[in-house]
Amino acid sequence: MYSTVEVAMIEAYWNVGKQIYETQGENECAEYGKGLLKFLSEKLTAEFGKGYIVMNLKYMRQFYNAFPKRHALRDQLSWTHYRMLLKVGNDAARMFYLDEYAKSN
Repeated sequence: MYSTVEVAMIEAYWNVGKQIYETQGENECAEYGKGLLKFLSEKLTAEFGKGYIVMNLKYMRQFYNAFPKRHALRDQLSWTHYRMLLKVGNDAARMFYLDEYAKSN
């Protein structure tokens, strides 16, 4: 089981991703969306420190989009595990690997 800090970090990333997704909607590539990510990156970095670069914010958005139900997340997995799972394009395969990772940890 991962530490409480790791679980809290994953929840925070999921919540940031949710906020970005809800603000951008389906249109993440629009000029407004790019400006939003840059603005959020600067604001979150100033408030919480490094780790909120634009690329990471894109991963957080993708994370929420891939796992829109918070209760589907597994406490046994780290952010690195989730980043690897985001590379799996097929939803069914991603859920299979999610369950396998969780069983092995």
